[in-house]
Amino acid sequence: MSTEILHGDVRARVQWIDAARALCVLAVVVMHTTISLLVVVEHTQVDVVWRQVVDAMTPFRMPALSLLSGMLLARRIRAGWSDRSVRASAALSYWIYVVWLLVFLLIAVGVGWSMWLGPLGAGTPYQGARAFVDQLILPTSVLWYVMALAIWTVVLAAVHKVSPAAVLIVLGTISVMSFYLPGDGGDQYRNVLRYFVFFAVGVYAASRFRGEVSHRPVRAAGIAVAVFTGVAFIAKFGVDGNVGNILTVPRDISGAVIVMVLALALTKVPGLGRALAWTGRRTLPIYVMHVPLLELLTMFPTWWLGALDNGIVHALAPVAITLAITAASVGTHALVVRTPARVVFMLPEAWRRRILREGR
Repeated sequence: MSTEILHGDVRARVQWIDAARALCVLAVVVMHTTISLLVVVEHTQVDVVWRQVVDAMTPFRMPALSLLSGMLLARRIRAGWSDRSVRASAALSYWIYVVWLLVFLLIAVGVGWSMWLGPLGAGTPYQGARAFVDQLILPTSVLWYVMALAIWTVVLAAVHKVSPAAVLIVLGTISVMSFYLPGDGGDQYRNVLRYFVFFAVGVYAASRFRGEVSHRPVRAAGIAVAVFTGVAFIAKFGVDGNVGNILTVPRDISGAVIVMVLALALTKVPGLGRALAWTGRRTLPIYVMHVPLLELLTMFPTWWLGALDNGIVHALAPVAITLAITAASVGTHALVVRTPARVVFMLPEAWRRRILREGR
């Protein structure tokens, strides 16, 4: 997860990459908003349709976001530890994970049991603190992706001299095997393992994706749609569900390419492309803040729930809430980074300088 001040190389920002990242993170917020609404409103056909829509986004959201993050970090990771900034990138990701996990704990202890903060608020403050310690190693919240960026960066930088093909074969196998690991819906370590391969694909094939999408988007889209459709048909038509699990890697890589081409097309729309790219450079505050904001909305719904009595408002609620949360997150971030509290979004400057200096 990167903003202009985090992982990305600002000098080489590509508008459609930032726009694609915005689409992915906004899709994540829409998904969590839709699920949150199911807790506080009487279910209607509109809610069922929205749930079907967010389920259909599964091959696109996190695979594309992971792959795009790999593309932005490709140069640093491919250089290995010789590029001292790769240490800062990994440290930054884990620092933000720990800080926001602590924020989640404080909110959970303050409001009690919560839907998205899970075990952090499902008991006494002491039990919440124990859950916090557990999650320093095994994530169970939506912050898993921020932690994953640190892990993925460190691992790929450490094996940067190993053949990319060998690394991708191993990670592809791990991705498929993640479907069979023990755990429930809250055990996010499986997502860390599942989506690692897409991050690696972005690292190793960054130039290829940039070139194909930027200069041959029609061909890239055609191949991606053909692969996605073919793989999806095989998985759907067959009887054995394991076939679908095995084919998720090619399906989701093609899904990521479709997101990229869509983002490229949207950048051609006056105003919209610039807005998406601007949002895509601020995905971090949106990602880490949307869950606490959704928690507050679902725990104190009386002041806004009545508006959903209108059918049109109800139908558009996931989009409207997503836009409101996005605006609140970006606005809060803009204010916070101008104060000493900026450390919730960036590594303390003294630590950052020390890491970069020791990398020399």
